[in-house]
Amino acid sequence: MSSLPDFDLSRNKSLRILEVPASSISCKSSDGSPDPASRFLKHVLSTITSTAFFEIIVLYWDCDFRGVTWHTGQPHFRELPQAVRTEEASRNHRRFEVLREMHKVRDFQLVLSATVPGCMGEYLMRMLEEAVAEEKAKKGFDDFFPEPLVLYNAQRTRPGG
Repeated sequence: MSSLPDFDLSRNKSLRILEVPASSISCKSSDGSPDPASRFLKHVLSTITSTAFFEIIVLYWDCDFRGVTWHTGQPHFRELPQAVRTEEASRNHRRFEVLREMHKVRDFQLVLSATVPGCMGEYLMRMLEEAVAEEKAKKGFDDFFPEPLVLYNAQRTRPGG
């Protein structure tokens, strides 16, 4: 990975949107220190000087959701045991913690986008909406204005497929 100073967006004066894959928002290293990928995202955000900058779109693909498997080219949804759902909620909470830290660096509209094939949209949107609702119940998005948005971006095929 290049050094952080190599990633400077200050020259782009018309940057409005920054898209990042959900998987790049890691939570913490195994030793509990901030993850290098998260430090990188916070650094990149701190270099944005564009007055037009407004939103960060976090792209969630089917592989970001537990309980979704592919078999013969078709998605299958399986009910997750309570322990796995609890683990997933904890992972979402830690990811949202990173986004809150990023929000302290600079204000932005947070958009969570389920970027998945059409047949998965309703199911995965519900999962994202539930994760956001849980975080709101914990007052995790109180500093965000406007409130985070959850969107569905239908794809015709499976990413990488």
